[in-house]
Amino acid sequence: MAKGFSTILNIMENNLSLEKNALRRYREFSGMVKDRELKDYFIELARAEGGHINGIVNTIRMIKDGRFEVSFICPVCGWRISFGKSPDVGEITRCRMCGISFELTEKDGDFDIRRI
Repeated sequence: MAKGFSTILNIMENNLSLEKNALRRYREFSGMVKDRELKDYFIELARAEGGHINGIVNTIRMIKDGRFEVSFICPVCGWRISFGKSPDVGEITRCRMCGISFELTEKDGDFDIRRI
C-alpha cells in the first residue's frame, strides 16, 4: 500500500542503509579510542543514530501500511493541504486557508497535485 510514495520510499530506504552504517562505525570507534570523552562522544552519536533508524523504520512502515498522511504545501498560499491517509488518485480537497481546490494525481509512482 505504498502507492504514491515511490521516490520518498527510495530515499528513506537509502538513508536507512546509511544510518545503519554510521551506527556500526560509531560503535566500532567507541571501542577503539582510549580517551573517555571521545569514547562517550561516539556512544552518544551511536545512540542518536539508533533514534534515526527507529524513526525511519517507523515512517517506512507507516507509508507501507497506508497510515502516513498525504499532504502538500499549497502553491498559492503556503498552507498545508491534506488528503488524509490512504487517499485515492483523483480525490479532491480544498486548501483551508485560500479555498483553492486541488486534485490528487500520481506521476512516476509519486503523488502530486493539480489545481482545479
